[in-house]
Amino acid sequence: MYKQYYKKFFPRWLPTRVLIGIMMFTACWTNYMLRLQMPILAVPMIKARAVAGSNITSAACDVRIRRAIAWLDPGIHLEDYILAERLEAAQNAAVNSKAYNIRVRRSDAIRPPGIYVFNGLPFDWRPEIRGQLIAAYSYGNVPGNLLGGMMAVKWGAKNAILWTSILAVTISFFSPILAQFHWGVLLFTRIIIGLTGGITFPACHSLVARWAPPNEKARFVWSLLGGTFGTIFTYPLVAGIAESLDWESGWYIPSLMMVVWIFFWALITYDSPEEHPGITTEEKEYIITEQAGTVRKVKPTLKQTPLKEIFTSIPFLSLIVCHFGNMFLLFFYQNAMMIYLTKALGFELTRGGVAAALPWLFRMVFGFFFSWAGDTLKRKNIFRLTTIRKGATIFSHFLPGVFFILVGYVGCRFVLANIFLMLALGFNGAASISNLSNNQDLSPNFAGFLYGIMNTIGCTSGFIISPLVEEIAGKYGNPIERWQTLFWIGAGVCIVCMIVFLIGGSGNIQPWNEVRIEEDEAET
Repeated sequence: MYKQYYKKFFPRWLPTRVLIGIMMFTACWTNYMLRLQMPILAVPMIKARAVAGSNITSAACDVRIRRAIAWLDPGIHLEDYILAERLEAAQNAAVNSKAYNIRVRRSDAIRPPGIYVFNGLPFDWRPEIRGQLIAAYSYGNVPGNLLGGMMAVKWGAKNAILWTSILAVTISFFSPILAQFHWGVLLFTRIIIGLTGGITFPACHSLVARWAPPNEKARFVWSLLGGTFGTIFTYPLVAGIAESLDWESGWYIPSLMMVVWIFFWALITYDSPEEHPGITTEEKEYIITEQAGTVRKVKPTLKQTPLKEIFTSIPFLSLIVCHFGNMFLLFFYQNAMMIYLTKALGFELTRGGVAAALPWLFRMVFGFFFSWAGDTLKRKNIFRLTTIRKGATIFSHFLPGVFFILVGYVGCRFVLANIFLMLALGFNGAASISNLSNNQDLSPNFAGFLYGIMNTIGCTSGFIISPLVEEIAGKYGNPIERWQTLFWIGAGVCIVCMIVFLIGGSGNIQPWNEVRIEEDEAET
């Protein structure tokens, strides 16, 4: 019955492995949609507090920013922006001196007691709480990645993602209500969503290992940049919903969208070609033949996983460091850039969302080019695989670090700042053929488990960044000068991690990729 409907709705010219790639792309997309809700909605749902001695953007800088972004909304006049900024400055002065009682924004309204489905008024929480709420996803995401690698081995990638997605979307939908009990409740729910989100990427790497022929592997890994598309989609979507409706809807609407995706994931995705009831015999045989000698037909068990060899492998340890640098860069952008654009540069929420999303579009497009180039170089044996992986880090780590530093020094020059950000994340698309693919090289049989380990460590950067931003810039009113320090830190971590990989990395299959056969299994 399934095969009959599968053939009816999915044409034969579309290979099943392409559908699996699309489903992995959308899995990472929805993962990032839930991940980014808090960094975006933290702006409208938490009341901005005046900070004594804060450095307000200068009038000259403000005029240049407004002129630069005027093309985003020609119906808005520069004078309106300047007036709004003057009113905000007056309000801040009033709060500091306690001599006036000026209220010019909705965010100044006092939230009444009680539980509301729709209210739209912000919470009066400290900046430190905002930082912890944004970082909370990472608190769950770190152990979630390790758990995801083990779940993919034990229960299969499909079920691991399916059931954790159901849990995550349920929690996300009720987050606006839970937040009204206490900010600690919201923090706890974000930890749970982070835990479920951490399972997605290791599980997807298990699918790549099972479904991708060797010469198509980089393009399959590119599908994991669906998270990048999720970022492009989520920033303007959630910011626009929050500004045009209310911040509660920024939780409700994306959650309902994800319910639709869960249905298709359960229907289309299977763990391997052997298990998929709709795949053609020709395609199944092609994948199995191409993977012969590197991927074992039967899934290895946790007992067969060579833990000692994995944790003492220099190429894998170097990969972990390289991946940490990449994740530090990405978490810096995800968790901090909306605050930089709205608080340090003074953009409105929707315009900040558009500006923050554009660089991710470049990352996805560049990533597709690098994936195609990587597969081509590998297929034609132009360079050794190790050379390809190490050379790609120049684009994925070094150049983004340089452009990140430059961003901190262009300040209110909106167009130039966005060009540098687009180039920074655009070149980082080369991660699809550097750290994001290297675990598949080292051990196809344990690729998902390896990614779970490296992403567990990599995601600890999310612990660091949000509190670091609040400590260095947030509590001082987010002056541009303090953000320059943050950009130097982000770039330095990324480049140092690249150097470690250049020294110790490898693109060769490791001896411990061979699955240990148990004695009773061998006798059988």
